[in-house]
Amino acid sequence: MILKNSALSLCSFAILGFLNAFAIDKPVFQTGVQMGYNYGQNGVGWPLFTQDLLSNRGRGGFYVSQLRLKGGIAFDSTFSAVAVGNLYTADVQEVYVEKRFDKYSFRAGKFRGAGLKSASGTDEFERTGINAPYYSRYWGYYKRLINFRDFGVQVEADYFGGNVKHRLFIHNANRENVFVDEPSGAGPSNTQALGFDYALDWRISPFTVWGGHLGALANHEWGEFTGTHKAWEVGYWFKSNPLVDASLNHQLDVGKFHMFNEALLMYNRDLPNPSDGAATKNWGVSSQVRFDPSARGGYFFRYEFFDNTDGYNPDDALHLFTLGGIFTPSPQSYPGLKVTGEYVRTLEEGATNIVPNDVLFCQLQMVF
Repeated sequence: MILKNSALSLCSFAILGFLNAFAIDKPVFQTGVQMGYNYGQNGVGWPLFTQDLLSNRGRGGFYVSQLRLKGGIAFDSTFSAVAVGNLYTADVQEVYVEKRFDKYSFRAGKFRGAGLKSASGTDEFERTGINAPYYSRYWGYYKRLINFRDFGVQVEADYFGGNVKHRLFIHNANRENVFVDEPSGAGPSNTQALGFDYALDWRISPFTVWGGHLGALANHEWGEFTGTHKAWEVGYWFKSNPLVDASLNHQLDVGKFHMFNEALLMYNRDLPNPSDGAATKNWGVSSQVRFDPSARGGYFFRYEFFDNTDGYNPDDALHLFTLGGIFTPSPQSYPGLKVTGEYVRTLEEGATNIVPNDVLFCQLQMVF
């Protein structure tokens, strides 16, 4: 035990000596947890109060979605490294280095890059609602790893004092971190797939921000791009790639009132429409309004529409209504402590409730 403690002490002194020798700031750590309880109808309606809750056929239970450990270190004022892990799922969510040059910054590793604003633009601990909109989770399935991260590189440029932000993210887009010395054997899937996402955010006033993104997933051979076509002919490039998407968002913040609107359109050529063989088209919109009457909390409402036009089910559009409240018991002493409650009602095509599927959420969030 004495030897073990001595070894740890020597290691600690060595690390501190290295940091001091190169004038590197000490690492900064942050922890956080999200846990809660949810209950849904599961197609059978709400149980009676006189009924044993454990005997009904609803769905739900206690859950832990995030048990986060985040660490960061600044090598100097322009160069830093960050690592984020979800200990609950044993997942290294993010690990990247970032370097800034005047108006430009470069990031490389695994991180949340440019893309759909409600997905890649918002961290789990910073969301107003418990879940991201339904259509953004659908988009994330095809374009990102879990929780909208991916392996890649990104360049970001800020203009007009930071009021205009450009981001270009080049990433794997096939859920793989590839490290093979000799790629001569058969693999489980293609590793040539690349994702390209460009995002723009423009603050046009102290209260209003407009933004959007364009993205595609490319997995065709180079000859298919060139061939009889001009190299990098934009129209042909978008027609050839299996996945193309675009979005538009609008954000308004006036005092205690906050609004966020978004629209997404996605073409998936890996899933052709069975009726005409054309690409599957998915599109969705959402509008979220939040009002914070005090520092201790507020309430919000979100409407979502998602249409998965795949040709198999003609009536597959969804309307989702979310009504929720946020309570921060001690915003001064414990700003990272927050309780969120939600009621989500889903209606099928034609705004009818064919299958009872309403869900109740209650989530506790702590950040230290």
